[in-house]
Amino acid sequence: MAIDHYKLKDKSDAELHDWLYEQIPGTAEYNSGVLESMQRAATMEEIFEKKNAPRRRRELIAGCLAILSIMLIIIAIVSSS
Repeated sequence: MAIDHYKLKDKSDAELHDWLYEQIPGTAEYNSGVLESMQRAATMEEIFEKKNAPRRRRELIAGCLAILSIMLIIIAIVSSS
């Protein structure tokens, strides 16, 4: 893990945005700020994915049950004819 020379991890998202806005693109400071922003975004995406995993599993189970019940209804209609 990289050393935090500019103490960016201690800054809030708004402070990081303001600090990054003051930097000149292409400098080491600017690149460090962009990297920190990307790492924060990646962390938030991971948390979001972990939160939604149980919901997706339930949706998949519900979808499979719906397809299975439709198939059983079709079989019952065909076999009763």
